[in-house]
Amino acid sequence: LTLPEVKIDLDKNGHVAGAHVVENTESHQIIEEFMLSANEAVAERLRDKDIHFLRRIHQSPSLRKLKALTEFVKELGYNVSSLESRFELQKLLNMSVGRPDQHAVNFATLRSLQRAIYSPMDEGHYALASDCYCHFTSPIRRYPDLVVHRSLRESRQGMDADRRAELTEDLPDVARHTSERERRANDAERELVQWKKVRFMADKVGDEFQGYVTGVSAFGLYIELIEHFVEGMVHVSTMADDYYRFVERAHVLRGEKNGRVFRLGD
Repeated sequence: LTLPEVKIDLDKNGHVAGAHVVENTESHQIIEEFMLSANEAVAERLRDKDIHFLRRIHQSPSLRKLKALTEFVKELGYNVSSLESRFELQKLLNMSVGRPDQHAVNFATLRSLQRAIYSPMDEGHYALASDCYCHFTSPIRRYPDLVVHRSLRESRQGMDADRRAELTEDLPDVARHTSERERRANDAERELVQWKKVRFMADKVGDEFQGYVTGVSAFGLYIELIEHFVEGMVHVSTMADDYYRFVERAHVLRGEKNGRVFRLGD
């Protein structure tokens, strides 16, 4: 998925001075591959030793969402078979590269996927196409990494039957707790960034900007500004040139009189 990571720029007083896209260089991608390899290697070692551990799992998308995604990209003119096939999904993303609607296709694909969670269950990781995966790297940043580090250490020292039974009993609660805390942390970070952006835009009311349509609903359009990476909503009541109806299947608002269409990714 090509979804840019945006970082907020702060001045010396902690106020937002702007925003920029983090460059995803080849060296970044190499390090990421090393981290993925380390995570898989540790997960496979624990699995081979028949030790229950805290996995990072990502379940397959629901068939309903994949069918909706298939219909949506066909509306955009993509000639695809059913996106229930992982290879067909990858083909779609490759086809979208460089097209004006690339952002829309990537965003819609992301929305069709499940949320990755922590679990002791052996359910694989859909997005990474990995059947055995855990979070082992970045131990300072995430508690689940420490849980895995401890399991690895204990496996090297020898783990008796009582400890194995204790792990089997405790891990479901640890998985639920860490998954919940991850969601709360993500929500808190997103809310703080949004608040900073609102403060930054306060003196720009009335200015004009270019942006992408990142969401379409019955009550309006969500727009992300290209220059500042700030998202806001244009309520349908302010679109006074026509009466717009929401076409859910195509992710568009269509004017009844002039036929003007606002589509995800425009």
